[in-house]
Amino acid sequence: MRSSATKKNGDIDPSVKGSVDFLTIGRMYELLRDRLKLKLLTPDISLGRKIRSAEIHRPGLAFSGYYDYFAFDRVQILGKTEISFLFKLSPAQKKRNLKKFFSYKIPCIVVAKNQRIPDDFLALANEHKVPVFKSVLQTSKLVSQITVFIEDENAPRVSVHGTLVDVYGTGILLLGKSGIGKSECALELVERGHRLVADDVVYIKRYSNDELLGSSNEAILHHMEIRGLGIINVRSIFGVGAIRNQKRINMVVTLEKWGHQDDYERTGLDIKHYEILGQQVPHLILPVRPGRNIPVIVEIAALNDRLKRMGYHSARDLNRKLIETMNTGVLETDIEAAMA
Repeated sequence: MRSSATKKNGDIDPSVKGSVDFLTIGRMYELLRDRLKLKLLTPDISLGRKIRSAEIHRPGLAFSGYYDYFAFDRVQILGKTEISFLFKLSPAQKKRNLKKFFSYKIPCIVVAKNQRIPDDFLALANEHKVPVFKSVLQTSKLVSQITVFIEDENAPRVSVHGTLVDVYGTGILLLGKSGIGKSECALELVERGHRLVADDVVYIKRYSNDELLGSSNEAILHHMEIRGLGIINVRSIFGVGAIRNQKRINMVVTLEKWGHQDDYERTGLDIKHYEILGQQVPHLILPVRPGRNIPVIVEIAALNDRLKRMGYHSARDLNRKLIETMNTGVLETDIEAAMA
């Protein structure tokens, strides 16, 4: 299930929460069958079990009888080491260890390098309804590709109504009420040489390194809706250099109508944050009114954010200079000269 960041009245929630639909064995098999050259060895077993961890496990210690820290809830990968060890066990040892192994609720087993497995292993897998696959890939390639795939599929996700642009390498998520000018701002930024990631609907995933990655709906990829003009294809008009398929979100910018009663940020000393999928992202609220060049302000916000990530904070540096100046006893009329 995916949730939206916009309320019915158009106001923006102070945080965006999502959910996870855990990957099933059947979906993994469907999407990776050709890429990993997977062959299902247990066709009569249901593939409805879910994979809840992106990490995989190689059960060499389990086959030797050590189960104190057996990560049974992960995809089990059997390489040459594990298979050769099984064949070297005595019939009694193998039966005892495999019976213990299959007593756990294992999602599935993947055998690397198209190796032959013991007949009693497959019989126990069928008995305990554990799907077993075989692949021609080497163990290391199998491990890396399955890990990356599961992490992507199981990443917490959410969809928001907004526009995502890449401005000077900074991923900026534009939010605001419908009709405030998000798409027009993004179009101006693209015309100025920046890149569009998504318009109208932005899909966001949070990965294990706490990175928030935004992308577009495949159906409307590279398209924008401009009121009074209609749907345009940014890639066709501006070229492939004006688009990208996904981008890390570094900042959230909320556009809202100028209200004189609102106390907008004047110094930049206080850093506001916007919560997306449990992650805090720097947040700016930009008031919109005729004559205000919002795209240029967004550009400066992107450059200023890059400076902050490099360790330089303009507002704090100015504040420090002012405090040092006042502490030296310089007259108020001389402050401007001291700052020059």
